[in-house]
Amino acid sequence: MKILIYMLYLFAIIDASPAPMIGPDKFCMMPYWSVYITNLMQNPFIVHPQSADDDLGNRTVASRAYTHWSFCLNILLKTRYYAHFYWNSKTAFFDVYNYGLGESYCTNGKEFIREQRCYWMVTEDGFYVTRHPEQFPEGGPTKLHDWS
Repeated sequence: MKILIYMLYLFAIIDASPAPMIGPDKFCMMPYWSVYITNLMQNPFIVHPQSADDDLGNRTVASRAYTHWSFCLNILLKTRYYAHFYWNSKTAFFDVYNYGLGESYCTNGKEFIREQRCYWMVTEDGFYVTRHPEQFPEGGPTKLHDWS
């Protein structure tokens, strides 16, 4: 009887904890990631994010607005999201998430506790990534890509 009560108690704790749920049909066994892409320009741009498994389609991001999505990290740490960006006559294409990029620029040091976030800021000057968007433009973001 004690074992049954203990099992129910453990189930309640696990069920009540902030488990990484990212949708009605997805439960992450590992920490999950969210990617935010923010438009800091005066005009909108189009971004088309995708991975090997998920094509998220074209998304128009208005000035001073953002788009985001969340995903479970592959157990082999091979998850990769890349994106095409379109703004006026300029374009860009690059990874917006892969394990190395996340570890280098986005983790908050609590990888096994909660959601991890990667923030991209899009400007006329290029693309900046950070784990602390409130520190833009000083003290945190790293410019990784330019428009072409």
